[in-house]
Formats: sequence, structure tokens, C-alpha cells
Amino acid sequence: MNKKFTLLAAALMTVGTFTAASAAVDSDEWTAGNYYYLVSDNNYLSLDGNKADSVVVKEITSFENVDKAARDSALWEITGITETAGTVYQFKNKKTNAVLSFAASQEAKPILVAGVDKWTFTDGGSLSASIGDNKTMTLALGSDNGLVFKDGSALSLTVTKPDTMTMTPQDLGDGFSTFQLTFGDQYEGNIFTGEDLIANSIGDKGFMTLQVKGDEAYPNGVKKFLGVDTLKTTINNQENVFGAGFALDSTRKVLRPNERCQHFKFVVNLQNDSLAMFVAGAPDVNGDLELVDDTVRVVYAQTGSTKVLTVSELNADAQPLQGKLPLIKVSKGTPVTIPTGTGVYFLQKVSEGANNGKYYVTKNTFMGGDSVPSVNLARGQWYIKENNGKYSVVDRQSDSEMILNQEVFAVQGKENTYLFGNDSVKISWQPVNLNDKYLGSLYFTEDELNANGYVLNLVSGTTGVSNIYAYTTDSILKGKAGDAKDAAIFKLVVDKVEKVGGAKSLLDTLYVTSYKLRAMFNKDMLAKQTDSLKLSAVGTAESFRFISDATAEKYAMLTSDSLYVGMNVNTSCVQLSEKAAYVNLEAVDAPEYASFASAHKRLAYNNNALVMNPLNFFAEMKDEGNPITKANYEADNFSLWVEQDTVIAGKQLYFISSGVANGGKAEANIRYYLAAKDTTRAGIDATTYAMFISHDSIKTMKDSPALFAFKTAEEGGYYLENQKELDKNGKPYVGVVNGFAVMQATPSAAFEVQTASAPTANEEMNVSEIKVISNDGQVIVTNASGRMITLSNILGQTIGVRRASSEYFSMPATSGIVLVTVEGDTTYKVIVK
Repeated sequence: MNKKFTLLAAALMTVGTFTAASAAVDSDEWTAGNYYYLVSDNNYLSLDGNKADSVVVKEITSFENVDKAARDSALWEITGITETAGTVYQFKNKKTNAVLSFAASQEAKPILVAGVDKWTFTDGGSLSASIGDNKTMTLALGSDNGLVFKDGSALSLTVTKPDTMTMTPQDLGDGFSTFQLTFGDQYEGNIFTGEDLIANSIGDKGFMTLQVKGDEAYPNGVKKFLGVDTLKTTINNQENVFGAGFALDSTRKVLRPNERCQHFKFVVNLQNDSLAMFVAGAPDVNGDLELVDDTVRVVYAQTGSTKVLTVSELNADAQPLQGKLPLIKVSKGTPVTIPTGTGVYFLQKVSEGANNGKYYVTKNTFMGGDSVPSVNLARGQWYIKENNGKYSVVDRQSDSEMILNQEVFAVQGKENTYLFGNDSVKISWQPVNLNDKYLGSLYFTEDELNANGYVLNLVSGTTGVSNIYAYTTDSILKGKAGDAKDAAIFKLVVDKVEKVGGAKSLLDTLYVTSYKLRAMFNKDMLAKQTDSLKLSAVGTAESFRFISDATAEKYAMLTSDSLYVGMNVNTSCVQLSEKAAYVNLEAVDAPEYASFASAHKRLAYNNNALVMNPLNFFAEMKDEGNPITKANYEADNFSLWVEQDTVIAGKQLYFISSGVANGGKAEANIRYYLAAKDTTRAGIDATTYAMFISHDSIKTMKDSPALFAFKTAEEGGYYLENQKELDKNGKPYVGVVNGFAVMQATPSAAFEVQTASAPTANEEMNVSEIKVISNDGQVIVTNASGRMITLSNILGQTIGVRRASSEYFSMPATSGIVLVTVEGDTTYKVIVK
């Protein structure tokens, strides 16, 4: 055979390289159904590969060796439309069928939208369109090499014809290697039409094997391939391979070898997507059926009224020696899909080797023996994620990949078995929640940590022995069989959260939270000593992770250096060791802080209750009937409004206020709030005594001194904990000294929170009763005509005395807290601004 034929054919079938030197195509040759490049100097007009509605210019050098999809994005069908003013043109993109259309404005962005879609254009000229008001849009290149319609350099575009290119399997299937071939006529011997074909590249010359999807192999596993066969159709004047037919057969390498007869190559005419189909070799059906080891082209022969699909060798011009060229088109096939879709799976090796049937841990490692993965542990779990028909398969322990964004193929005759790359893998879907980011470890929500305490149940290694609870003896942690009533109650404190696994390349990340264990009612933390664990306020608290076993029924309690928490059976001490041990955490209802709805409450302690002294506004502990000047404390004085505010660090904060002034009546507009101190007072130890204060911004100011939490006390009841004092390491707890509420560094007074009735409401009083208010530097007293009005400061010093001359009487007063005494009535407190 003349080898120059092969050289010519090879030259024809190389991937076309885009060059500016491509011959320009005159406008009278712009053919409907054909596609062309629009070239400007060293750039070409294209749609962006990442944003299909974005029009860009790209350098020609970036266009070399790209796939067909990228080339199609830069090809345009040109349609001329005759209008009164002349011919205008529309441009339709080959890849998306979108028309080149922009918003009708010189400020338009190069994004495809409805608007201007007809352009004045001459080959080698610019694209322009009139948009009214004597304005024109002209496609131009901006200073940043982006497309603009104003203040740019107009693009002079030349229409050029695209080269041919050799197709890859993914080019044939529009991103997949599964595709279909259609022929422009009916041909005898055409075994390609109507089948989903699977292509696999062979070497680097553009050749590939073809299989029929669903019929890839014989029952014994031997693969089948499409190819030219010794089957022959007699044709007049046939030569060499002309007349050879096609068959689906296995590969033979010895007797009548047919391997190269099963290697196909496709060269596409990018102008109209017609294909030239080649085969690497064919049997010489006119000789002794020896292999003609040279490239041949698929053609058809006319025999009477029948057209037969066959092949022919090529002449010196790389054209078929015999036969005619069929019109061949390619379209995307139907790729294999995994019916159960995205999710978590176990993967088993399917092969004849030693690892057959074993479960994958990574792509190249397996579980030992008969070990099976668990739905509760990341080891052996694989995340399979589908994306537009392609799949990524990544393990959830070490983030190793089996495949990334590739198509998969079913293994014929084996249920739920697929080819991932070169591996035959059986998959089984598992009911694993991908939203569980703490798989394989214990994790508690903030609400759980706030509401619950936890007891430690040590899992015994002895059959029949269970429920060994940890308790404390002189702060030493020990284990004892029985129930949980004597067990030590711990609060879990989050120490740190770490990334420990997940198919991270698929945005799947797994975490482990480490916790410190704190005593329920004090600040002692669980720490290690020589041979045991103990609660200690001194030293470094130990941090623990709780790692699940395969059943998720017990957990290894591990330190940061991977020591296990277990029990010494000889001493009963809970200790750390390298020997594997397991525990269970059991929740008990033990909120650290109370949470109840806003309501009137009575805060009782030691046979007294918290009350506001209405004369000096100190917080005191009194009982009903105790005297106030001119009156006694009544039930209304002890009814405090406990009002929910924000939740800080998992605890509900409250304002605690009184609206009852001297005389036991509720005031309409003034409330007095329990606070850690009253900065408006002088002459008292403001850091020691709790006060009731009234200020417009108490409930809105930053770091309000009037916010309290109710901290659970071990002996029952609640400690009143001031948030501002706690934040600054001050004196946050309300205690009782000599009948006064004082602020202390450590809690001492546990208050019982009792339900109380609301005090007498203002709207229940007679409107003729005396009222005292302040307004713009004045104290105003109503319904007190003829009575003596005395103004005093907070220390009881008189600052003014006058007799009311009307039912709406006012007196000037300095700013601050003013005590107003009405003759024959009571003393009122107002804040004057």
C-alpha cells in the first residue's frame, strides 16, 4: 500500500488549530445552517464558558487545543434580513442557539438580553445598530479588553470558516462518552443507528473503541466492540476493503486479528457538524482476508436500489477510492445514571483478585477480612454526588477520590455495579444523613447543654455487669454499680471544634467537638492526676472527645492524646489508660439557669422577701407588716415584675422591677429596676448595696446594670446573678447582710421564686387621686389644691416648700431624683430632667 495515503489522511484528521490566517468568507457565501468565526485581529467573539449569557472576546492563542464545546461557543450562524433601509444581520450562537442581542443602550453590559438583535455589518467592519435619538450602538473593545458600546475601540470583525477537528469521546457526547450516530439515508449493514454508543479513547491519535450500551459483553464477561468484519457484500469493481461490512464482535489478536478494525476516528466539519468516520484498519476482502493495517473511511456503495454501508481506502488527495460519502451526524446519548442518586454508599470491589468483595476504605485500600462499614462511622462511607449526569465518588474519612465529575458505566450482568474509572464497583445506598456534621461523635446543641446535666455510665467489659455510674469521693471520680441517683452531675463545656473528615472536595465536612466536664454547682473541672480523675479548681482541665463505636450505642471517651477513660476494677477509680474502654453519657434535667415567662413574682429567702424601700430605694429583705414611715409593707410591695429580656450565653436574662411607691399604690409611668448599684447616689457604698433605680434608658442602655439571671442553686432555689458584674468579674450575686440586699463575689442566698398577684393597677384607682409627675425641669402635682408640697433630695434634705394653689400645681426643681411629699398623703419619687 502507498503510505503517502496514510500521511495525507493523518494530516486531514489532526485537530484544527484556529489561526487569524483562516480565509475570510464573503457575505454572498454566508450560508444558512453553516457557522462561522467572527475574528478581530488576534481576538474572536465568543460566549463565556462559565456564563452562557455573557459575550466576551478571547485571544486566539487561548483557543488552541480546546474541546468542541468551546469552539461551538465561538461559532455563529449569520442570517441576512432585508429591510427598507438595507440589509441587517442576526447572529445565532452554535452552542446555545442564543441570538446576539443586547439592551438598547450605549451603557449596556455585554450580557444577552432582549433588545437590539439586528446589526448593520459588512465583512471586515463593525457591528452597529441605531437605538434612536440619533444614537448608535457599536460593539467595541474597552480599556480592560471587555466589550463596551461607548468609549471603546470599535471591533472590526472578519468572518472566517472553521477548520475541521478530530473528536474525542466527550466531544461526541457533548461532555459524555455516550452518543448516537444518525445517517442521512437508509443503509444496509448500518449497525450504528438507533443505539447508544459508548466510546473509549485508544492511544493519542484520536482513535477510540465503540460499544453498544447495554450489550457491552458476552455472558462470560468477554467485551464486545463494533468494527469492520470479514462479512462481505459483493459489489461490482470492488477493490481491497470495499464491500467489507460491520459487526459487533470480540477482539481477536491471533487468528484473523481484528483489533485495529475496531478503532474508529471521527473528524467533524465545524461549519455544519457533519462527520467523517474513519477506521484504523480493515480486512482485505478481495485477498486472503489479511488485515489492511491502514486508515480507511466509512462510505456507502450503490448496488441496484440498495445502499450498503462499507469502507474504502483513500487516494492521494485523502478521498475515498470507491463509494460515496454518507451524511453522518452525532448527538448526545443517554448516559448511565445511578437510580438512587446523590447520597452515602458502601463500595465493594468486584474482581477476580484477592480483594474481591471487600469494602473500599480508599481507592487502593480495603477493610480487612469480612469487616463491613457502619452507617455510624465515616470509615468505609463514600459520598456519591451527581452533577448534570456526572458523578463524583469521594470517601468520607480521608477525602480520597475514586472519580471526580465523571460519567459512570453499568457493568453488564451485575446488579448495582458500575465502572468507576477502571474499577468495577458494587454500590449499596445507606440511610446516612449528610446534614449530620458530627457523624461518629457525640455533639450537643446549645439548648441541650443549657437544659441538661450529664451523668457518666461506665460500660463494663464484664458480661452481665451494667450501669456503673461515676460519683465523687473527696472530688475523686469513682465508679459504682447501681442507679444514677448518687452519680456526679456534670455540665458539658465546649472546648473546641475540629475538622476530622468528610468528603471535603464535595463540600462535605465532618467535625468532632471536645468538651470539658464541670461540676454542676461550682467551677470545679474534671482533671487528671497520677492514677485517677478528679474535680479540681486548680490545674488544667482535661478535654474529652466522645467517639462512637460502630453501633452508636457506646462511646470511647478520649483525651487529646488519645487516652481512654475507663475504670480500675481493683480500686474503682476512674482513670486514663491506653486500653480501649467505653462510656455512655446520660442526660438529666438540670438547667443551670431558670427560664420562665414574664410574670409577677415574689422572691423569698429565709422567711423574708425582696422588696424596694420606697423611701430610699434600697433593696431589702422584709416581710408583710414590717413598717415603713407612715405605712407598713403590704403584699403589693413584694410583687415584683420579672420580665424576660435577651438570652446571653444560653441563659435567659430578666429585668426585675417594682412599680409600688410609698403607700402601696402602683404608679402608672414609673418603674424601679433592681440593679447591682445606683450610680446616681452619693454618700453610700454603691458597689455593695443592690438598689432599685428608675431611668428611661435602663432597658435600652448597653451593659445595663439591671439585667439578672436566675442561676440554679444546689440546695434548691436560685441565685440572682447580675450580668454586668459577671462580665467584669465583679460582684455578680445578690446576698443578704443585716436585712439588706448586697452584691457578693460568690453566691450565698438562694431565692425561692413564688407566684405573686399583680399590685393594684393605676387604672383601678379614682382619677381624682393625687398624681406627681415631672416635665421639663418642673415637678407637677395634680388634685392637691390647698395642700403643702415639700421637695427633698434623695438624702432627705429639704429643697423647697410651697402650698399648691391649683389642681395642676408646678414647682421648679433641679435635675435628679426628687422626693415629693404631699401634706396628708404620701411621698413620691420622680426623676427630673
